[in-house]
Amino acid sequence: MVQINRDACTIQIVGVGGQGALTVSKIIGAAAVKKGTPIIISEIHGMAQRGGVVQTTIRLGEVISPLPFGQDVTVMVGFEPLEVYRARSQLTMDTIVVMSTDPVRPVSVSSGGQRYPEPGAVVEEMKKRLKCVFPLSAKASARTAGNERVTNVVMLGALTGTDVLPFSYEEMRSAVGKIVPSRSLEVNLKAFDIGYNETHGKKA
Repeated sequence: MVQINRDACTIQIVGVGGQGALTVSKIIGAAAVKKGTPIIISEIHGMAQRGGVVQTTIRLGEVISPLPFGQDVTVMVGFEPLEVYRARSQLTMDTIVVMSTDPVRPVSVSSGGQRYPEPGAVVEEMKKRLKCVFPLSAKASARTAGNERVTNVVMLGALTGTDVLPFSYEEMRSAVGKIVPSRSLEVNLKAFDIGYNETHGKKA
């Protein structure tokens, strides 16, 4: 297993617009505020409202820049497999990757103009490059929880299950309750737990 530095942790979330990365950032932020952990969040949006690329960087602990230097991303959370592949230059062999295998095909692919790589091939490529890769179908897990729209919280649970965050399972679950509306809290907590169990105590 990769050695984890809990004094400074950098989380990179990659996906496309509308997948809920902002909510995940808010939940991690709530956990950080409650525990008194320094946190910096920065985002890059590429026409997010149209399904463009979204990249969110969350830096926890004593860091001096909102963006990582070089390739010091501790963990990448990929909401979309192709975006993980595109961001591969930001990773080192020690970066932990938690990635959904559910593709969101851009218009250029759905219109027949370009070819989308097989998600399984992306997973295998990441496994060749990295020590720890945790692939899962966030959509299937969200359906099990009761709502396909909570894929982002499934991924948050999976991230928590890697034990890379400086927050416990209980602390993160409590943070979900602070950000998610009460009317949808039950399904989100189910999604969080399902995601957590996808990675906790398991080998990549």
